[in-house]
Amino acid sequence: MTAQPIGSITSQTASLTVVVFDAASAADWIPTKPAATKAQFTGHPAEVMRGLAKGEDAAPVDVGASGGLAFELEGKSGRIDAYRTPAALVFVAPPRAHWIEHHADRAEAIDALIAAAIASDDDDDASELGEIELTSGKLAAVYLWLKKVGAARELSATVPSGGARGFGDGYGEGDGGLIVDLGPGSYRVARREHAAPWDDAARLVAVSFTRV
Repeated sequence: MTAQPIGSITSQTASLTVVVFDAASAADWIPTKPAATKAQFTGHPAEVMRGLAKGEDAAPVDVGASGGLAFELEGKSGRIDAYRTPAALVFVAPPRAHWIEHHADRAEAIDALIAAAIASDDDDDASELGEIELTSGKLAAVYLWLKKVGAARELSATVPSGGARGFGDGYGEGDGGLIVDLGPGSYRVARREHAAPWDDAARLVAVSFTRV
């Protein structure tokens, strides 16, 4: 069995677009309201979707005083597992449960794949998504359509040093948001893909947050 995740982020669909920013700015998140026309589609979700539509791996998004990033890990499982290592915070998708569900006879290989993805620091295989500044030290990571993003600001005060806390909005199953205490500073965000040893077309995606 590989390392245990410190938390998960779950969407209501297979697709999982995530926005990360300083949790102290969560109350400044502007949700999308029902719009009569496409031109009236506004708010942070609209900003994220238009940014990613440009074809980049990540889109910058301002949440209050925080400069955040939005990205999509993959569009199959609808769930990200988060792991902490001595050097980084790592998001992994699809999660272990998804792999086991489809390849139950390869549990050992799946654990090895996840362990390698968590430990990887190979810059040659990394796609740079950008940097994020955490003035408060608390990273908020939320599924794009989470309806109660603002809750992260108050909840962040309840996350202990080095800890993590998931939160939801009462819609669907699982937590649509995760708060992780990483400590104040700048963090490099990088994306890597890892091929499954039994099928080169099957890929695990890992996004790491490393202090600069």
